[in-house]
Amino acid sequence: MRLGRTRPARLLLALLLVALAAAPAWALTVQGQVLDAQGRPLAGAYVSDGQGVVASGPDGAFSLDTKPGRVVALTAPPGHADGPRWWWPAQQAAQVGRFRLSAARPQSQDRLPLAVVSDPHLYDADAAPTWSGKLDPTVPMRAWQNAASEIRSLGPALTLVLGDLAMDADHGKPPYARSQMTLARRAASMLPTPWRACPGNHDVRYSSSRVDYSLWRQFLGPVRSLTFVGPVAVLLLDNPGISTRPDGKPRECGIMPKEALAWLKSVLALLPPDTPILVGSHYPLASPLVGVNPLRKGSLVKAPSPTGLGLRNVDRNGAQAMTMLVARPLVALVSGHLHAYNRSVLTGRDAVLRMWGAPALCGRWWQGDMDYGPVSFPPAYLRGELTRGGSGWSLNLSQKVVELPASSRH
Repeated sequence: MRLGRTRPARLLLALLLVALAAAPAWALTVQGQVLDAQGRPLAGAYVSDGQGVVASGPDGAFSLDTKPGRVVALTAPPGHADGPRWWWPAQQAAQVGRFRLSAARPQSQDRLPLAVVSDPHLYDADAAPTWSGKLDPTVPMRAWQNAASEIRSLGPALTLVLGDLAMDADHGKPPYARSQMTLARRAASMLPTPWRACPGNHDVRYSSSRVDYSLWRQFLGPVRSLTFVGPVAVLLLDNPGISTRPDGKPRECGIMPKEALAWLKSVLALLPPDTPILVGSHYPLASPLVGVNPLRKGSLVKAPSPTGLGLRNVDRNGAQAMTMLVARPLVALVSGHLHAYNRSVLTGRDAVLRMWGAPALCGRWWQGDMDYGPVSFPPAYLRGELTRGGSGWSLNLSQKVVELPASSRH
């Protein structure tokens, strides 16, 4: 009888030990203290894993509930700069303890230089798309190096990269995608710090109608982020999604996931209401260029006539994000994806919405200008500044055309 009683007890103990061993796979708490450049506790720093977000208290302390597999990012408040690192895999972040920031570099209080790069679609000889054919595989990285050198000479307060660093990491086998994302990380390291990036539809993998961010997180960190340029909060949002073409086949399109919308709501709840906000994304939240005329094969929405506009090139959840943003001092929206430089102003009853669309650094897949019917857009990036005036902060950008290097092939 005694032996019979101990077996269930031993079984329960074994199950309890197994449950305790498995617990870290389902829950993880990152706790620590944020310190300024002098090692003093710092309040008002933001810590996020892309799902939740918290602010450090008066003693610099914070606690964030997260999970393994996520990325934890630290946002320095205005007047401070990133430390040696600003993001970690969640498991590593849980081991750091003290998160030290750097002193902000001197900069103008009213004019803050900014650079915006989008859609470089990088590849090299080790990670070239099958269609590249006779194109010189050294051209993309040589052009990127030239552009990065120009951007460094500007000394921007922040450089934004709005997705599609990879040529087509969404296609091919995993080793091919990994080689492209390795190249993307090397390219990003050539930019001046600080820089921030959000993923495009060619930087992620698609599996069973699901967007897989794991390679992006491994090589480039957070898929959505908050940073400050002076007093301006810069929010980068992820919105690669997948939908269905008229013929029933899956098709990449812009859909901000519910996790990003919830994160945006949480961040806005922590930011002071008068904080000016600049929002960047790959797919536009709103844009005058929603497609091409005539429509290309695979457009999600087809007009009843031979010509018309396709709507897969704007974020289908953009209106939900805008509902949260319009009540704030919204400086501008900046986006990529369209490979077409554009600027527009929408005047409403209570607000003025300014939108910028970045050109593609690759132009038309490193073959020259991107053609939109009778209109074309050369390989380029944007540079300019955030400026404070009597009515608040505004964004002014201009297109800088990049000359593609001559082919090294003979």
